[in-house]
Amino acid sequence: MPQYAYPDGDDSDGPWVNQAGNNTNLYASIDDTQSSHDDNTTYIQVTDGASTPICSVTLGDTVTSPEAGENAYIKYRAVSTNNGMGTLGLKVELLQDTTPKFTSTTGSVGTSYTDYSLTIGDHSSITDWTALKLRFTLLNDGSGMMDVLKVTQAYVEAPAEASSSVPIAAIAMNTYRQMRN
Repeated sequence: MPQYAYPDGDDSDGPWVNQAGNNTNLYASIDDTQSSHDDNTTYIQVTDGASTPICSVTLGDTVTSPEAGENAYIKYRAVSTNNGMGTLGLKVELLQDTTPKFTSTTGSVGTSYTDYSLTIGDHSSITDWTALKLRFTLLNDGSGMMDVLKVTQAYVEAPAEASSSVPIAAIAMNTYRQMRN
């Protein structure tokens, strides 16, 4: 059964704001569960042309030792307006503390709400699943037409917890020893 890590705190707001137009508790505007989202009520947004258009949120520490060899995913839902001639892009990074562990760029975020799923193939470099953050960077289109990019949901889906079962040979050996005594 997959494990999920949802935003649980603001790390750096930059010029991003929530649906109320302020930068208070941005994480709460994108922490919807994997099975629910409300595009028009909660979201974070940034306007084209903003300087240093970066936002990062911390993730909850609910993921523990995921199974090796299975894919993990960054999932988010986003939309952009296109008042100008260009398109808005979004760089999404998974950080462990301040170290990037995965980076992906969507060159053109759709003008209708779109679900994005970024596959993190080898996640063995993540050594502390309780110290994860998601960082969003707007890739400006340079049109200066005040285009807006919104993110309405974001989370990490990790594989099931690694099995801590004892190998069958060890169980058999212990049983044999107990029977001999």
